[in-house]
Amino acid sequence: MPKRLTIETFVLGPDETNCYLLSVGDEAVVIDVGVAPQRLVRRIEEKGFDLKAIYLTHFHLDHIGGVKEVLSRFDVPVHASGQDDFLKEISLEAGGLREFVSHIDFDFQPVGPGARTVLGQPMLVLDTPGHTPGSLSFFFPAAQCVFVGDLIFMIAVGRTDLPRGSGPELIGSIRSRLFILPDATRIYSGHGPMTTVIHEKENNPHFSPGIFK
Repeated sequence: MPKRLTIETFVLGPDETNCYLLSVGDEAVVIDVGVAPQRLVRRIEEKGFDLKAIYLTHFHLDHIGGVKEVLSRFDVPVHASGQDDFLKEISLEAGGLREFVSHIDFDFQPVGPGARTVLGQPMLVLDTPGHTPGSLSFFFPAAQCVFVGDLIFMIAVGRTDLPRGSGPELIGSIRSRLFILPDATRIYSGHGPMTTVIHEKENNPHFSPGIFK
């Protein structure tokens, strides 16, 4: 049986982005790194964690703005979808990253849907486009939790008015990828509090009341 996964949340940057530090024993990974990650770095160093990797749900600035700073302290691979790389060619005013490329132009290893082992735990990478074309979610079945970036929030869903966002795709991703997970699965979003699959099935106003009962 896999050892227990510990989850710590760091709310980073002006957009109050949730950055997650996952650990099992003395090994750790990070999911999303918001702007100004100094508290995250200090925690990793204080605990003496052997940081193994960074996983990114998508390429918006508030979720990747601190990656280079973390990489300056820890030599680890970054895993993300290459489908969001186009944002580097679009201006910030239009929802892209062009003016910040020098701050966020780090190397990453493209990752797609499928099963992996992370920290000795089974992890499923879920393709969940809509907020961005390359949005990913990371599901840990043994720990009954999923990290979804800006796909869904407590009684809300992610915005789709930024470059190549799609409302129908986002709703489809939630229905076909997230809402098929066990009801007790905890949802860790990119902003705001944790919620659960069953809570969103029953209470999220973007879905018909009772449709999943």
